[in-house]
Amino acid sequence: MAEELSEELILEILSWLPVTSLIRFRCVSKTWKFLISNPYLVKMHLERSARNPEFLLSLVTHRCKRKLFLPGIGSSPFIARFGSLPFLIQNPAPSLDRIFRCPEHYNCVIGSCNGLLSLHDSLYTKEYEEHWVFFWNPATKICSRPSPRLRLNFGFVLPDGVEAGVLYSVHFGFVYDDWRDSYKVLAMVSDPSTYQTSVWVYSMNNICWRRSSMISMGFSTLDHNGCFVNGTVNWIGYPCFVNGTVNWKGYPCKGEWNHEQKILSYDLNNDTCICLSLPKLVPYDRGYASMSVSNGYLCIFVTMLAGLVVLASKDVRDETSWSRLISVSYETLNVIHGKHMLSIIGMWGDLLLLTCLEFGNPSNVIIIFNSKENKVERIEDYNKEFLIDIFSYVPSLISPIM
Repeated sequence: MAEELSEELILEILSWLPVTSLIRFRCVSKTWKFLISNPYLVKMHLERSARNPEFLLSLVTHRCKRKLFLPGIGSSPFIARFGSLPFLIQNPAPSLDRIFRCPEHYNCVIGSCNGLLSLHDSLYTKEYEEHWVFFWNPATKICSRPSPRLRLNFGFVLPDGVEAGVLYSVHFGFVYDDWRDSYKVLAMVSDPSTYQTSVWVYSMNNICWRRSSMISMGFSTLDHNGCFVNGTVNWIGYPCFVNGTVNWKGYPCKGEWNHEQKILSYDLNNDTCICLSLPKLVPYDRGYASMSVSNGYLCIFVTMLAGLVVLASKDVRDETSWSRLISVSYETLNVIHGKHMLSIIGMWGDLLLLTCLEFGNPSNVIIIFNSKENKVERIEDYNKEFLIDIFSYVPSLISPIM
């Protein structure tokens, strides 16, 4: 009579299977359901899945960052799954079976981490604004309850004709804190009335947001999400000091404009926030710098007069750790400086993704530059009414309800 497989061997075999198969196997019996919920299997499966990440693509309108809704999928926001970036190039229009349907309303994706998405929603009135988040595993289709609301009071009532939602500068980051074994959303909140920036932290299943750190300056950024690398969450933008010598973007100020961008870096381990200068490897006076994470490196993308430069570091607080990763001319990208406007989507491996807007043209072009092969791919006629976000994604069994 054949011997039964040991539980350890069964878990080893199950760890190689896709999440969709494991979800079906949970219905076989209580024993199988217990096995597939085993924390050891969940961890081992995540480690294997992380070796072959997929990608999620979402489209967001410029106006209020509302999601694009596609015909044929009801009111579900457009979040499409792609196995690889080359697959995206070959199949820019995803089939319906690759569309994820989130059960809750939201207005943007904050980030992706270990198979979980952190989603954001908000409410604006004439007296305050509120922000809340929830966590969703698209593979298991399990969604958490909304977090408590982070309320930011204006201290006065907005007069008629003044648009709500412009007083505070609020930007988020989504991370896994392995030191405390906790998933966290960080909200960087800049208050133009006090010229102070606070970092609020919400940990999964906590009962409230916690104000963790404060610095005496405002901070305005065009980048939406914070970038997590080596225990720090980082935003890039313009500092605004209380003495009025630096202008807060969008608000009148006694001082003059200062266009020097800085990095606001929050350390998860000691809950401290500091402002850092950009690496002194290229001049920044002729271009705009944005930020992303690639292969464990924090990357700064600088658009200059002649082309695009990518700088990389694994330790943002060590100014000597920066190196020049990529330099590519506009000629190679087949764009004309002054006629086309480039926006960085991000970088994954050797692939750099950009959107290219030609002034006066209603369509965008998505440019995919392979830095290893010095090769350019283009997806034409991309609607310029929408901003594109791409997130690295690992299908997992991680539960958003802990």
